[in-house]
Amino acid sequence: MPKRAGLVLLLAFVAVFVILNHNACRGYFQDDEIDNLSWTPHLSSFEFLQAALSPLYYPNNFRPVGHYYFHAVEAIAGLNFPVYVGVLQAFHLLNVWLLWLVMRRLGAPAVAAAAACCFFGLHMALFDNFWKPMYVFDVLCATFCLASVWCWLRGAWIGSLIAFWLAYKCKELAVMLPLVLLACESWFGKRRWKYLAPFFAVSLSFGLQSVLRNPNRDNDYTFRFTLAALQRTIPYYAGRLFLVPWLGLLVPALALTVRNRRVWFGLAMAALFFVPLAFLPGRIFSAYCYLPFAGLAIAISGVNAPVLVLAVLLWMPVNVHELRVRQRETIARDSQIRAWMRAVQDFAHSGERVDAFVFSSTPAEFHRWGVEGALKCFYARGDLVVLPAGDPQAKELTATKRVALIEWDVVHKTAEIRVEKAP
Repeated sequence: MPKRAGLVLLLAFVAVFVILNHNACRGYFQDDEIDNLSWTPHLSSFEFLQAALSPLYYPNNFRPVGHYYFHAVEAIAGLNFPVYVGVLQAFHLLNVWLLWLVMRRLGAPAVAAAAACCFFGLHMALFDNFWKPMYVFDVLCATFCLASVWCWLRGAWIGSLIAFWLAYKCKELAVMLPLVLLACESWFGKRRWKYLAPFFAVSLSFGLQSVLRNPNRDNDYTFRFTLAALQRTIPYYAGRLFLVPWLGLLVPALALTVRNRRVWFGLAMAALFFVPLAFLPGRIFSAYCYLPFAGLAIAISGVNAPVLVLAVLLWMPVNVHELRVRQRETIARDSQIRAWMRAVQDFAHSGERVDAFVFSSTPAEFHRWGVEGALKCFYARGDLVVLPAGDPQAKELTATKRVALIEWDVVHKTAEIRVEKAP
């Protein structure tokens, strides 16, 4: 296919994507994003660079490449949410293009590759990945993983290794990439096994550090290699593959019915990236499917092109329905957080002096760390005290200090802030 035709297809996809997802700009930050914005602007670019180059594992979940997104965009846009979404969606569209390059390099026909790109790029199981900035870690991890695979296919193993390193510095899921490259080399390469050695050395180093230095011993971030864990994770993720419960369990049958190396490689890639997720039952999120779905897209590009196009067209109404449901829920929830944030921002700009903050109730799905992060965004104070109203210390503070009480009205979806002065 001429490059001009490929460019036309890409522009057509961008147009469809923007039309379907333009309402993402009406959303707002969630608690995790606000928490990140409370501290990333205070680090220097050099500190992010140092951490990105460091061979050390960070037990506090510091992901320097992913977190730098918040640092850089905040410097340009402050709390202007649409800018964050625009940058996030630009990376997603870049991933669609990289996926196209990889599939074409693997020999996928243009029509099949285009249909597979639509499947990945418009899939509503990945809704949060292009609506919520918090999932930039998954999006950027996929960017560098796909770049690594593409470089490897072109014989640029040093570029592939650099991209792999940066992928890990976005999210730890990239630790599985050397096995993906091993599969790629087995089915499509020239048996350049020795060049894989540094990839496995890096993966082994980070893997061992994560085991030895990981502070998450018995919480939601703890891996649980049990049958009970699989009974929770597999039904969930299988239902997200095609947005129909359990239907995803039929995907492995592709390996038996379609005798195509691209199918085998794509399924192997998806399975390898799903392995860590399968044993993490405390952290089950649809957005975590992002990188494995890139492998799934490669796999379905091996299906007969007309059949694939028809299947994607028949599946699209289910996808659009999911978009409408998720869009409505997200905008409604985010409007509450925006109202709460606006009230806090107005109070901060009023110049009222207080010694501490006590909050009573919050918008739906807005947790304590979001409240603390928001106040740190507006008050650059190391001694800032933030407590929920039910905390015993909150009563003591109210009796002895000048305290701002933040009350969320669940019925009217408004926040009221008043100052309680100690007698």
